[in-house]
Amino acid sequence: MKTQNHLFTLGKIVAVAAVCSIFQNARATLLFDDAFNYTAGSTLGGNINPGNSIAWTGTSTNMTIVGGNLSYAGLQALGGNQLSMAWSVKTTSINTFANITSGQIYYSFLLDMTTPSGGNDYLTALNPGTVTPGGSRDAVDIYVDSSSNLRLRTVGASETTAAALSLNTTYLVVLEYDFDTANASLFLNPVAGDSQPVATASVTGDGSVAGIDNVGFVSQATTGDFLIDDIRVGTTWADVTPVPEPSTLALAGLGAL
Repeated sequence: MKTQNHLFTLGKIVAVAAVCSIFQNARATLLFDDAFNYTAGSTLGGNINPGNSIAWTGTSTNMTIVGGNLSYAGLQALGGNQLSMAWSVKTTSINTFANITSGQIYYSFLLDMTTPSGGNDYLTALNPGTVTPGGSRDAVDIYVDSSSNLRLRTVGASETTAAALSLNTTYLVVLEYDFDTANASLFLNPVAGDSQPVATASVTGDGSVAGIDNVGFVSQATTGDFLIDDIRVGTTWADVTPVPEPSTLALAGLGAL
């Protein structure tokens, strides 16, 4: 009888572990992520993303890897280092992922502004092909203006103000582009793990965005210093706002209890 009970318990543990494994794999649908786990002091350009084995373009000393991490309450941390952007000369860097042409695409990152922007300039963008960030030419991008406001823009639409940033404060920024409606939305400091909230700002473009397959950053020819960390690109809200998950074995143990 004891042997039967032990086998039954073991069977439950295996079953729960299998379900947990399936659950975790179902959420692992990121198109791209980067923890900037590269050598501190190196330029972003030339470093090879471990997920797609493709190097970031460019070799600008205005985009460098520095030690330490940004963190946001409740958000799963990727580890690694962080990206430092020191605006003074205009340079760009991009990396690519699978082309998305329908539905929605989401992009999240952690942002800390350590010196205010000296003008109204774009910081990061999503684009098709190997197009580098170019402001009004971008599929969708985020600006930072001289009043420290985050601003949102997409093709065929004027910029809209999202929110003001405070210095030396870490923000979770999430960008969504909906191919079905040509609508771009920006979310500032959403709760990680919750369902998608009402957008902080939205703007509707002309519908000319046919696809998106790269993420890029810009160092502008003005003043402004930024730290960026834990970037994620996916096709669902949950992809880019994950919470830490217990290990499969831990969940299996709870299931057995």
